[in-house]
Amino acid sequence: MTRKRLFNVLKIAVSLGLIAFILTRVDLVKTWNALREAHWGIMAVAFTLFVLTLPLRAFRWKALLDGLGVHASISRLTVLYFVGTFFNIFLPTGVGGDVVRAVEFTQDSRHGAEAIGTVFVDRLTGLLVLFVIALAALPFSFRLVEPGVTIAIVIIALAGLAGGWLLLQGDLLGRIGRRLPFLPAQDKLEDLYRAIGGCGRRALTRALTISVLFNLVNILVNYLIALALDVHLSPWHFFAFVPLISFSLTLPVSLGGLGVREGTYVLLFGQAGVAPEKALALSLAYYAITVVTGLAGGLVYAIEGARGLKRET
Repeated sequence: MTRKRLFNVLKIAVSLGLIAFILTRVDLVKTWNALREAHWGIMAVAFTLFVLTLPLRAFRWKALLDGLGVHASISRLTVLYFVGTFFNIFLPTGVGGDVVRAVEFTQDSRHGAEAIGTVFVDRLTGLLVLFVIALAALPFSFRLVEPGVTIAIVIIALAGLAGGWLLLQGDLLGRIGRRLPFLPAQDKLEDLYRAIGGCGRRALTRALTISVLFNLVNILVNYLIALALDVHLSPWHFFAFVPLISFSLTLPVSLGGLGVREGTYVLLFGQAGVAPEKALALSLAYYAITVVTGLAGGLVYAIEGARGLKRET
């Protein structure tokens, strides 16, 4: 068995193991009842807001591409975000769809380094703002959560901000890469380093500003889902928990974040007094919104493929 295949088998095992672990500790009947009895009007608002975050993120991506002088339409970038959401459901980690976005945009524009670099910076700016929001909310949320959660937020946020700043330094990445001569295609890597560090301050400022709005909407989506499920907590709980949940989905230990997402919801909201069944229902409701949105992206992707085959015949 190759190393790549073994790694994917381990990811599947982690996902299934985490799901099995969670299912042994929650009452599935109560979880289903919580979902069945949800306020669907509020859930519809949460779904609508989630869908609207995709063109919002497309504007963020476009700001970075504009900084590199690469033209792209908002409509095309929005479609690629829908497609990426579809692949996030099935690919390893909760960011596997980013790879698909980069590949598809490369096919569109032939700007491979710029596609990969801006997708990377696009995701990174979202995480950096998430860390800042988590730290900014701590003065209002630390009394609502256990000390261990507060410590975890501080450590993850500070480490993430430091690591993110280093990763945005294209020159630094280039110097490190040149000291590793065994890396293949050094000339293409140089283009990638320039793409990561060359977006410019104005483009990064626009991307970070859009990231603030996106992350606030994402926190609001989680808050509305909780209200729809009759879970009433202070909004500051969500400012504390959603950054940790979002960060956990970037860890390469599961398929589509399955198991990790559910476990994080149950762990964090459980310490806030939410029953495991309700916390799991909150996680599943958010995942359901993601899946429905992703299926729309999958349909678009299939239609594009069919059109491509038709053009070739």
